[in-house]
Amino acid sequence: MVEWCVIVFDKKGSDRSACRPAHLEGVAQQYEKGTLVCAGAIYHEVGPDGKPTNFAGSHLQISANTKEDALQVVKNDIFAKEGIWDLENIIIYPFGCAVRQGK
Repeated sequence: MVEWCVIVFDKKGSDRSACRPAHLEGVAQQYEKGTLVCAGAIYHEVGPDGKPTNFAGSHLQISANTKEDALQVVKNDIFAKEGIWDLENIIIYPFGCAVRQGK
């Protein structure tokens, strides 16, 4: 198994809010299966309250045999199916983790 580091941006003007509950359910299922090692939103900025704001996209650490298998995990997500994610500009690389700390 290879770990894949994936960055996928949201398309300009997209609104992930309606799909977010189904997305989070799918993320939980993939995590339980061991396919997702880590996943979360990425943001454009940090607000005055010190919290990230304005979704930019998502970061996923995917455990899969091939890049194509990892890409299929992304394509099966509701954010991909509903056109939230910009799959034309996805960033996906094999990843060698040196250290990892729990959240």
